[in-house]
Amino acid sequence: MKRSKHLKRIADIQHMEHKTHEQAVRSARPGAAFALLAAVQAILNTSVTITSAAGPDIAADLDLGASGLIWAGAAYTLAFSGLLLLGGRVADLRGRRAGFRIGTAVFAAASLAGALVPGGGWLIAARLAQGAGAALAAPAAMALVGDVFPADAARRRAMAAWGGLSGVGAALGMQLGGATATWASWRWSFAVLALVGLAVAVLAGRHLPSGPARVPGRVDVLGAALVTGGVAVLSLGLVAVGTHGWLAPEVLLPLVVGLLLLAAFGVAENRVAAPLVPLPFLASRRRVAALATGMLAPIAGSTAAFLMSLYFQRVLEWSALRSAMGFVPYTLMLIAVSAGSVPIVARLGVRWTAALGLVTMAGAFLLFSRIGPDAAYPGAPLAGMLTLPIGIGLTAAAAVVAATRGVPPAQAALAGGAFNTTMLLGPTVGMALFASLADAHTGTGPSPEQAATDGYTFAFRAAAALFALAALAAVSLRARRTPHPRPVRV
Repeated sequence: MKRSKHLKRIADIQHMEHKTHEQAVRSARPGAAFALLAAVQAILNTSVTITSAAGPDIAADLDLGASGLIWAGAAYTLAFSGLLLLGGRVADLRGRRAGFRIGTAVFAAASLAGALVPGGGWLIAARLAQGAGAALAAPAAMALVGDVFPADAARRRAMAAWGGLSGVGAALGMQLGGATATWASWRWSFAVLALVGLAVAVLAGRHLPSGPARVPGRVDVLGAALVTGGVAVLSLGLVAVGTHGWLAPEVLLPLVVGLLLLAAFGVAENRVAAPLVPLPFLASRRRVAALATGMLAPIAGSTAAFLMSLYFQRVLEWSALRSAMGFVPYTLMLIAVSAGSVPIVARLGVRWTAALGLVTMAGAFLLFSRIGPDAAYPGAPLAGMLTLPIGIGLTAAAAVVAATRGVPPAQAALAGGAFNTTMLLGPTVGMALFASLADAHTGTGPSPEQAATDGYTFAFRAAAALFALAALAAVSLRARRTPHPRPVRV
């Protein structure tokens, strides 16, 4: 009875606020608003990879060992992914524009602190603060896209374009980190993030709609603690795989604890009147499938970025800057596909678009598996760089449209938090799985370069098999439900 009254009160408030909300949306300039939201979505994901290309310079400057450097990269995603669901709920309850501005400002301030840190411990702390700000800004930004484009068709087009921004931002992080480390200092990469974040936080009040009125309610503190702890501890275990291996206590213990905390979260959510994640939100098989599919695109991107960067620098002996520049075709293609994915989703529908994206990613990893110690860049490496972003862009566009379709307005930021959580878990899962496969299958060939290449090619073939199976599953599920797919307007 208590829950039903709470849900009825929310429904009444949504009905009463509809006219005011429409007026607020009409007063905004959609182009400028989307540009601000897209800029933040991009830099939040740029920060995921910002320490990768500049890792050696950061380690030397701050006297960081291998484990410290890993933590400098992982601290951001641990805080970001662990706090996303809480950030989405807070934005839905307390106001999306306010949540977006506060989260972006926190991210900008933490980025500035990262540019000025005197030591490794301070950098890790700054990265944690960056992640906390991002966890509030990202779900609010995704919800505000729906507020800027209230019409269904326009919203789906915007969401399809939105799907590729995470990959674009992550790719730009590699180039920004490599360029600043080579030409100036790695600290400038953090300064750039701070400047962009500060500018957006200032301009947001002028160009973004306020969104729906605040929904009365309390934050599910127990649920927030359980899901934050579960995701963070689970991610911690996955991060440790590369250092300790799958069977080490340092890996198994956090994996088990993380899964137990997430199981406890599921039980707790069924017993509170205003849960952090209402169970009906996950009752849709389409939404759950979309969230799972959304994880596959960043798994592909992070796996290729990590292993190909190692290949460029350790096997081909490229500099950090040259390695980063090797990803420029990948970035440009991903930008183009993100912009052009809208009509493809409209024509094929989300499931067939996702299947096409997944099989394209499988083909790209088969191309990567043809690298060798003396391979020319215009051969297999470049072919993979141009093919993979096509698959990533299509898969991400289909997943974000499916994950946000039919979400009640009061849960829009929650949907953004859930989708971004799976997207952020993707790189962690991908790194743990495929980096460990590459290490385990590093050969004993005639040279260290050949031995390293053997490990990379095995991991690429395994990735190709995974995405091919995922594509087959997507087609099979579609065939069972609707043998003759009809075009979906976007």
